[in-house]
Amino acid sequence: MGKQNWPLAYEALQKIEEAQKSGIDVSFDVYPYTQTGSVLYIYLPAWAAEGGKRMLVRRLKEKHLREKIIEEMKKGAQYHYENAIVAISSLNKSLPERKISKIASARGISVEEVIVDLLIASEGRVITLLDCLGEENVKNAIKHPLSIIASDGAGYDLRHKDTGEIVHPRCFGTFPRVLGKYVREEKLLTLEEAVKKMTSMPAKKLGLTDRGILQKNGVADIVVFDPEKIIDKSTVENPYQYAQGVSEVIVNGKMVLDKSELTGEMAGEFIAG
Repeated sequence: MGKQNWPLAYEALQKIEEAQKSGIDVSFDVYPYTQTGSVLYIYLPAWAAEGGKRMLVRRLKEKHLREKIIEEMKKGAQYHYENAIVAISSLNKSLPERKISKIASARGISVEEVIVDLLIASEGRVITLLDCLGEENVKNAIKHPLSIIASDGAGYDLRHKDTGEIVHPRCFGTFPRVLGKYVREEKLLTLEEAVKKMTSMPAKKLGLTDRGILQKNGVADIVVFDPEKIIDKSTVENPYQYAQGVSEVIVNGKMVLDKSELTGEMAGEFIAG
């Protein structure tokens, strides 16, 4: 996270490659976005959150500790957290603005003070979105032979928008984004490579021998899509948008999406490797 740390990604990939060459069964997952979804207190000095949220809030309410935390934040700022967007908190529906810099401007206080106030008001439970990863690092990770494509997010339907939460666009667009943007448009990797990273590689890693590939007597988890049309629609500003280009989805042998329309079939189940 943070431009000053972007060069470290190359070193991280080297470490992973060295481990794999030494015989370690290692891989890593990646999602195709430069935005992270992080708890707000990650922008504070590490000591401020020691002992959990209760201790964090207690420290923030003590005047001398609050001032010390804000001072250290200003000295050690790395992530441009003024650009962070408040995604999930108990204040969701009462915030006229979601961008921390705009909240600070409206209130006439520093972004550090806003962060502290938000944490106090939400009892430490605040999730933010921040664009702080390098696009080249994301690309290098996606095309790396040891990477697995993952959303690192949860699944939602459009009705979740009514909660006032801003979920990460990865929850709606991860796999279509890879197939549309990085395969079709940028030709970063082949369609076959991308599909493998989404299916057989993670299944094998988790020890799921009956999923991940099309085979006789295997579990029928199948997605039918148009490689010329598939693309993500979800954005940070408007995450609640389904992707386009997917026509049918079969889960555990049952049709859950037919002609791009949900059937109402609830065919999912818990699986364990």
